[in-house]
Amino acid sequence: MIQSRLLCWVLLVGFSIGCTSGQSTPPITTPQPVNPAPELPPTVNPSTGPWSFKYTAGHLSYQIARTAVVERLDSLSQREITTNTAHELLMLDSAEQGITFTVVVDTFATTTQGLIGAAQSTQLPAQISGSFTSNTLTINGQTGNDRCNPINTVLITDLHNLLVPFPPVLSSGVTWTDTVDIQGCQSGVPTLSHTTRSYVVSGESSYEGQPVIVVVRTDTTRAEGEGGLQQHRVSTVGNASGTATYHLNQATGQVLHLTLNQTLDLRVTTVARQYRFKQDSKQDFRIVP
Repeated sequence: MIQSRLLCWVLLVGFSIGCTSGQSTPPITTPQPVNPAPELPPTVNPSTGPWSFKYTAGHLSYQIARTAVVERLDSLSQREITTNTAHELLMLDSAEQGITFTVVVDTFATTTQGLIGAAQSTQLPAQISGSFTSNTLTINGQTGNDRCNPINTVLITDLHNLLVPFPPVLSSGVTWTDTVDIQGCQSGVPTLSHTTRSYVVSGESSYEGQPVIVVVRTDTTRAEGEGGLQQHRVSTVGNASGTATYHLNQATGQVLHLTLNQTLDLRVTTVARQYRFKQDSKQDFRIVP
């Protein structure tokens, strides 16, 4: 049904949980609601720096947990909780102008409460590659079919969160901004999102016994899409705000931990009517052995 596919779409637009799943992990049986309130940054040490952070070559393994609560605001009592677990391997190699990367997802399992329906299966493992310089992230060889692959949209979004152009010198209170444009595909419909990200260095802290630099980010995003959905012409406009907290290991050049919270307001218009959704979501990236 078109309404179920629209709910599937809203789960993708915000942070690309998607309505696809792999076969690598068992389904999550007891999804819990996400707390939309942003997490407070950890207590920081009085040291003000300066510090430096530079990505180093190597293999990074991330376990990722995503949760979203979706409400349909133009209807009564339509509410969906969805969860997703994924495992991604990020391989970084040194290059003359920065680093090259390959990211592989070998686990991608999504669970919903049933309003949307069963998740569609997809072929795993999936991977993309590219390069990252001090201010540019480039994806290699994307075709039209690749851009309309929901897992590729997830991987590209994750890369933009994990590979960040940090300034060469970090000290408490330092701020900067950047912007990210992502072309993706949600439920078969091309989308474009534009995000403005503002950063501030919180200070030095500890994560699982390791000294880390804490960086806090706030985001504003506008997403638009237009195309066909089950032979219906649809257009979407979404506005989102969010926060992110980074734990950076200066010694190893690794993002040890990243959490993101986002609230999305989405309007989907068909020939017959307009639908409105609200989504509160959370993502947690943890580096694992």
